[in-house]
Amino acid sequence: MQHAQMDSEKMHKMHKMHGPIGDAMSRINYKIAIISGKGGVGKTSVVVNLAAALKKRGMEVGIFDADVHGPSVPKMVGVKTEMRDILHGSHAIDPVTTPHGLKVMSVALIWPTDMTPIMWRGQYKARVIRQFLSSIMWHELDFLFVDLPPGTGDEPITIMKSIPSLDGMVVVTTPQEISAMVCSRAINAAKELNAPILGLIENMSSYHCPGCGREEFLFGKGKGEQLAKTFSIPFLGAIPVDGQYSAAADEGVPIVYRSPDSLSAQAMVKIAENILGRLPPREKVVVQDRPWEEGRDCKRK
Repeated sequence: MQHAQMDSEKMHKMHKMHGPIGDAMSRINYKIAIISGKGGVGKTSVVVNLAAALKKRGMEVGIFDADVHGPSVPKMVGVKTEMRDILHGSHAIDPVTTPHGLKVMSVALIWPTDMTPIMWRGQYKARVIRQFLSSIMWHELDFLFVDLPPGTGDEPITIMKSIPSLDGMVVVTTPQEISAMVCSRAINAAKELNAPILGLIENMSSYHCPGCGREEFLFGKGKGEQLAKTFSIPFLGAIPVDGQYSAAADEGVPIVYRSPDSLSAQAMVKIAENILGRLPPREKVVVQDRPWEEGRDCKRK
């Protein structure tokens, strides 16, 4: 009890130090950022399905898409609503709630189409991300996952520095040599900024033949686990290549809902449990009923 009280007091002080961003996130239990360092490793698919796996456990879960250049998160969770349909009030933004109960917000939702190019300079992108972080009305969440863009530039650094009491980073890689090399930079960047690393996930680790069940390591074996050992960080698990995985993403339904018995879905559920096991225990949030709020002209469910 004393430890929980000290933890709560520490979080309160950190939120106060971060001003509006701290206020906007004051009722979120765990804030986790997902980083890869390299594009094309399936990081967003991992974010979406980890969130869905925890939602299936009864958690209140949100996803913030910090990649201003891509509409990946809205596409993979089936969000097609434009921002103007979900804006309420003059100073805050309500996230979209998906059919499965995930709360989602993405910069991509403000654009008229998915093909609109975003040609912003780095400093402007950082300011936009901070504005979103301070304006989104997440209310009570057990988990907030932040999907960081590839690399170690302005957006990831802004997130790691801006979020109060960031509970940890999860690193996603694939078995290819180049992915492991670039991923090493992301790990070092997190360490330079004193961001805690919860562990590493290897995506596309192997392929299981649906006919004979034979397992093939298309891009090499055990490289993700070896990378985790090199940096002395936990290895959270491996996710196999699965045709159902990409089909679920195209349909906008997380695979843990669409094909819960698939190897990919089972791997996601196990990794989500491993992440839970590495976090300090906190009391589950209680979602408050808000039938009406100032500046909002419709009832919230």
